[in-house]
Amino acid sequence: MSSLITTLDGILNRRVALEQPAEGFRVAVDTVLLASAVPALAGQRVLDLGCGVGGAMLALACRVPGVAVEGVEIQAALARLGAANIGRNAFDAALSVREGDVMRLPAVWREAFDHVMMNPPYHDAARHDASANAIKRRANTEDEGDLPQWIASAAQALKTGGCLTLIHRADRADELCVHLRGAFGAVAVKPILPKAAVAPKRVILRATKGGAEVASTRPPLVLHNADGSYTTEADALLRDMAAMAF
Repeated sequence: MSSLITTLDGILNRRVALEQPAEGFRVAVDTVLLASAVPALAGQRVLDLGCGVGGAMLALACRVPGVAVEGVEIQAALARLGAANIGRNAFDAALSVREGDVMRLPAVWREAFDHVMMNPPYHDAARHDASANAIKRRANTEDEGDLPQWIASAAQALKTGGCLTLIHRADRADELCVHLRGAFGAVAVKPILPKAAVAPKRVILRATKGGAEVASTRPPLVLHNADGSYTTEADALLRDMAAMAF
């Protein structure tokens, strides 16, 4: 696997340097939006399921000094890059990456976290063409039954009252809400619109472990102005690491 070290042009104001695969899997806008939506505080413990090369972990740690973030990643090459990126950005004391399966978390992580964040595979293998790139295919393509298992792992890792934050395709929001029932409640859904008056392609969901089984839709985030530039709100999230309003 060839890789390259790059600052993230257009996001994070070049404050994070990442080594990531030269082709296929790439840290992008979804990664930073996920980190911006996690309502973590200094001193709290966060788990990133499927952390890849550590982009969301680093973005969150930059925004919330004093937060502790642990990641789990099944692809050994990405896990190694994630660990190296933590050292490269001098977050060794607060962040760590473990190679492992999201659906088989270690027992010591049971009910250990205040927050879980995740950007699970978006594409159903039965309905979408998989990427020709093996790393990207593994990161983006979901096998049947994977999504509810990711959510079950999040519930297992969270303390009662802890918060799950995830980003996913907007056309699967209703399905996500169904999978959250039982372990989670107080579900808040925030649509992410490419431009005003355009249908959302992504949603961010927050849910509370053990919360009341109610769901609400929050005001959408519009990413781009008519001329293609970022809106003021999106620019603050992506470049200045502001917290997303929910």
